Amino acid sequence: MKKIITFLILFQSTFLFSQTVLATFPLELKKSKEYRQIVNVENTATHDLFVFASDKENLTILKYNSALFLSNQYSLPRPDISYRQIVGHSFNSDGNPTLYWSSQDLKKILAVQYDMNAKSTAAIIDYDMEFFNQTVITQFQENNGFYILAKKEFEDKLVLYAFKNGTKEEKMLDFSTFKFKNSKDKTITFSQILEALPIEKIETSQFNPLFKGTQRTKLYVLKNRLLLTFDHNDNETQAFEIDLATAAIQEKNFPKTSTKNYVSLSNSYYHENKIYQLKVNADELLFEIKDYKTMDTIKTILVSKTDTIAFKTSPLKFQLEGQRPKEYKTTAKFLNQLVYLEVGLTVYKTPNSILITMGGTGTIQFADIINSLSSNQINGDLMYRDIPATVYFESVFDKKLEHVKKDQEPLAFDFISGFQQEHPEVTLPSIIRYKNYYILGYYDSYAKQYTMRKFTDGFERMF
Repeated sequence: MKKIITFLILFQSTFLFSQTVLATFPLELKKSKEYRQIVNVENTATHDLFVFASDKENLTILKYNSALFLSNQYSLPRPDISYRQIVGHSFNSDGNPTLYWSSQDLKKILAVQYDMNAKSTAAIIDYDMEFFNQTVITQFQENNGFYILAKKEFEDKLVLYAFKNGTKEEKMLDFSTFKFKNSKDKTITFSQILEALPIEKIETSQFNPLFKGTQRTKLYVLKNRLLLTFDHNDNETQAFEIDLATAAIQEKNFPKTSTKNYVSLSNSYYHENKIYQLKVNADELLFEIKDYKTMDTIKTILVSKTDTIAFKTSPLKFQLEGQRPKEYKTTAKFLNQLVYLEVGLTVYKTPNSILITMGGTGTIQFADIINSLSSNQINGDLMYRDIPATVYFESVFDKKLEHVKKDQEPLAFDFISGFQQEHPEVTLPSIIRYKNYYILGYYDSYAKQYTMRKFTDGFERMF
């Protein structure tokens, strides 16, 4: 008991050290809360940090230099409220921002260029985005530009819209010439895959929850390029690298090692020029790491149901929605539950290590839970219905991809989540990765001000 109390005291103390107030600015957002918005963004060329705060009537722009001192500010009326929200941004060579205001369905976009020195609006461009026979997949930022990615209906093509410096480009990404096969070696189409397994955008510089890692079609936004990976086939990971400037597409295929039980579930995750592959069935778990450029295998770990998973850092956990995690005592029980779910993994680099989370997410029926947990571990109100569930464990590796036996310290996102839960005044949160830490910018509804706080992975010790 004494150890627990000591830990809690230390945790609360180190939590205080894990976050620092970077800046505040007096700001009063008017009523009509549905029009309020705060966006923190970085000009990646200059590392200036911009804050765009809007309500139904006005827009406030704050510019902070790379040392996070306020260097400029500008307030002006916002565009017509039919352009409901800010969906993207870009910066020109002078470092001035363009905001892309959009209707809720993205079909009308207003690009407004702001001159921070002259305190004026430099240009306004209206774009009608009909998306004829197209379905919007996602939007993203790269190289100080704003992009929208859509899927062409009835065709094996994606459409990439690029916005920068007051211009809009439309590029067609044609996948019709590439071959796709399922696990039974049957030919399928690009469109069939996306219909069954929609694209999930991965945040490449941030921590991603496991439910993103269990999606089998992933989009990674990298420097000047996109990476699209498919794991519809349990025999290989099919990857496509897309050049953002030329729209050229290059294909790579990463075979998945066969397991003794040929019926397996599988997935992959890309992180810093490596492909991490996971393959599981009720009898074994296979984990491999491959070099993306050379396609060479760096590491292979095979665990049978009778083995202990030697490279795990955390216990084998099972968590139902709204419940505390339970623990599996054996690998066999863990694998038996995992095969009922969508399997996957995520990879995240902290300042000191690489955190890998493996497991599955999805919905489990009560009958399946009874097979793995005793009835006294399940709340009665959960009986006889489908229940969202997560099964997982964590592993810590060093930068050389060798397993290290140490506990993973809390992540910045843990601290941010805890801070938000304890502070109801935090509204309109906007989180970005800046340098080697995270910034939480938000509207303090009590103090009527914009506040920017720094959060780091792990404990920041002041002694």
